[in-house]
Amino acid sequence: MNLAVVGAGYVGLVTAAVFAEMGCRVTVVEINGERVKKLQEGEIPFYEPGLDGLIAKNLQSKNLIFTQNYDKAIPGAEVIFICVGTPTKNGRVDLSFVYEAVKSVARNLKSYAILVIKSTVPPGINSKIEKKMRRFTRAEFDVASVPEFLREGKAVWDTFHPYRVVIGSVKKKVIHKLLQLHRGVPGKRLVCTPASAQLIKYASNAFLPTKISFANSIAVLCDEFGADVEEVMKGVGMDKRIGAEFLGAGLGYGGSCFPKDVAALIHLAKRSKYNFEILKAVEKTNKKQIDYFIGRTVGLCGGEVKGKVLVILGLAFKPDTSDMREARSIYVAERLQNLGAEVRACDPVAIPEAEKLIKGARFFTDPYTALRGADALLLVTEWGEYKTLDFARIKKLMKAPVVVDGRNIYNRKQLVRLGFKYGGVGR
Repeated sequence: MNLAVVGAGYVGLVTAAVFAEMGCRVTVVEINGERVKKLQEGEIPFYEPGLDGLIAKNLQSKNLIFTQNYDKAIPGAEVIFICVGTPTKNGRVDLSFVYEAVKSVARNLKSYAILVIKSTVPPGINSKIEKKMRRFTRAEFDVASVPEFLREGKAVWDTFHPYRVVIGSVKKKVIHKLLQLHRGVPGKRLVCTPASAQLIKYASNAFLPTKISFANSIAVLCDEFGADVEEVMKGVGMDKRIGAEFLGAGLGYGGSCFPKDVAALIHLAKRSKYNFEILKAVEKTNKKQIDYFIGRTVGLCGGEVKGKVLVILGLAFKPDTSDMREARSIYVAERLQNLGAEVRACDPVAIPEAEKLIKGARFFTDPYTALRGADALLLVTEWGEYKTLDFARIKKLMKAPVVVDGRNIYNRKQLVRLGFKYGGVGR
């Protein structure tokens, strides 16, 4: 099957690489010429495990092509995926990239194709997209919605092994074509209206942060009552009606999706004259979690961090990605610097992006070098290599043996035995 993918970001590149691996001929169109040039050489613009090898393999087999020109991607494509960004400002979704992509697709469409909206867009937008398409093309087309549910750091795996495939269309030939396209991947199938498909995406990306913020609220109570949030959430997650995922307490959520989609759903509800109070509380709780972590840090450092050297381990918003969008490290570093601390920042892959956002810090890739002479270690992002650190060695390197565990990954008893002052979240 001949496919076109518009947009070479996380969603577009992963979508294109996976379908190319499944035997489709995929042409990716991206307006950033420099990015296209690098992609043609097999260089991807971000870190995502397994993606570089997949792209290199399919570039060589000619199943995957990158271009800056719509006229080389759109004619002859049977299915066209729109995978461009939909950022938010004060909760309002910016659809300008979607509309520009749709206009360019329409101008180059020569024969029937299915336009699939994979970008996260407000429900009901397909009718506006159809109207815009008809202004710029005489070719026949249909518009469908197939939202993505990939996790950064596990995006390739998620695309090959989805929990579910949601197809938003009411036309039988479109549904049949898209089911056929996805026949190579497992997971449950749900066929629904485009508006339902779009709202499924928003609802999913709002419900998971709700679980996280609930766990963080329970963590605060655990610290008050002497309970362990790890034990509490394990017991809660054993209830099949709730499930164990996304109940880990810590510094809260960040990234490219959860913050903007929570804000967008609040805004969409407001436009419909509904006050989405639960999600407003989720946002507020997530912001307060930074304050709570900073308070724990200051307390463990003797009530003062001014002039002290504090090392942040983990800068990306989550492990196995270089994405710094809404990363907790940005806010932690800013708050500590405002309190007069000297911040050292450490991450395996995210430093090039972090340097643009965290000013006045010293950056390291090696945690042991960063921790030499430090007054505290602050675990912010739980990279696998930080879970197996040699704390006996670290004890000798640090000026003051303080560990503030923002993701609850370390063994308190072991660290206390080694002579560390340890503080987790809800532990």
